[in-house]
Amino acid sequence: MIKRKSRAANTAAAAEEIRETARRPSSPRPAAPTASAPASAASNDGGLLGSLSNVLFGTTGPRGGKRHGLAQTLAKSAARTVGSTVGREIIRGVLGSLLGGSRQR
Repeated sequence: MIKRKSRAANTAAAAEEIRETARRPSSPRPAAPTASAPASAASNDGGLLGSLSNVLFGTTGPRGGKRHGLAQTLAKSAARTVGSTVGREIIRGVLGSLLGGSRQR
């Protein structure tokens, strides 16, 4: 007759293995890379002209996010205005023809 371990014995053995793994010291983490690049290469320190460029054309944030500049913001606003005006004229034309707008001759 073959003896089988009970389910409780298997569970206890698994729990002991987990505890043993937790007791082992973890491997040390590698040291964080140090910033050896000069600060001027990391940032755009162009003085007054650099600041003006950042305001007009935008910057890149610390995690890679793009911040829009004044020029791009104005272009987007103008495009939205033109788009909404054209859309409004198309809707007026379609609704006028469907609803039979009055013609004055």
